[in-house]
Amino acid sequence: MGWLVALVVWTATGARIGRVAARQPTPLRVAMVVAVSSAALASTLAVPDVAGRLDTVASDVGLSEIILELAWTLFAAASAVGAISVWPILPRPALRAVAVIVYTVAIVLGIGLAGGYPVPALVFIVIALTAVVVTGARHVAWTPLGRGISLIVVGSAIVLAAAVVGLVREVSGETWAVGSSPAYTVAAVIVSVGTVWVLVETWFRARQDLRRMDTLHSVLVSRFPEVVEGDGKGSTTVLRASDAVAHVMDALYLQAGAGMLDTDEQDLPESTAERARILAGWIDDPVASDVLDTEWIAPPQGMSPRRWVLDLADAYADFRKSAPVPVKADTVESSAE
Repeated sequence: MGWLVALVVWTATGARIGRVAARQPTPLRVAMVVAVSSAALASTLAVPDVAGRLDTVASDVGLSEIILELAWTLFAAASAVGAISVWPILPRPALRAVAVIVYTVAIVLGIGLAGGYPVPALVFIVIALTAVVVTGARHVAWTPLGRGISLIVVGSAIVLAAAVVGLVREVSGETWAVGSSPAYTVAAVIVSVGTVWVLVETWFRARQDLRRMDTLHSVLVSRFPEVVEGDGKGSTTVLRASDAVAHVMDALYLQAGAGMLDTDEQDLPESTAERARILAGWIDDPVASDVLDTEWIAPPQGMSPRRWVLDLADAYADFRKSAPVPVKADTVESSAE
């Protein structure tokens, strides 16, 4: 089980590192990498076989425990830097300096924790993760980003609670090793999933969008192949879904004559569903349908092109299902005989 947890967290770490490598590094992106990397290191050290082999190198000092405590202290610091980066009161030029200070304090306190002075490090972890939970809770929403933040908040809250318990025990004279509780392992998994939630959900949504648009996109692209540039094979799933939306909108614009055809004066239906239903028939057979103006194909007010194209794709699929199946000529002749 420990190896599986480590694999999950390291996979999320690789995804975050790839994200930073593909885009310009910012204090927030770097902080996310440091946080999830620290959690991944801690998850690996939570595997008894790994900890045992590491302790054979320096059995007298408990090397695995020292690194484990440093990892969770650095996790708290990086999470705090990520939270601070979204504070509007902090000027951007000062953010890098604040990040360096927070990381330095975390390393110093982490060394002190490993050296037998755990209270200052535990206080730092509590303060840092309190800032993370409070800041993150303000940005939780029912959106891909909001759902990812909610997971990070939950994972950070678990580590915060474990740190508070450890601080109380240390103050009361009991010994407590940071990272020794199973709660830390659970928190590592939750935080790692939260850091890649947007990437994963966006990929799944793009796959779903491509499936929904498949029939509509194929019909319009075969009719107007000029709307496609390149084969798109080297593109990512998310970009292919975005390109498919653009292809459909461009093809609809061309089918409408690019606004240069004489059209009948028709009022747009108030219902978006009715408008999509009429457009579905027009897309299927533009010759037999009334000539529609480009105003018909524009997304309704307040609706994104992606949402509008998906609605059209659903309406077109329903239209194709309900359309009468044409009878072949040989079938008619055989029936007559």
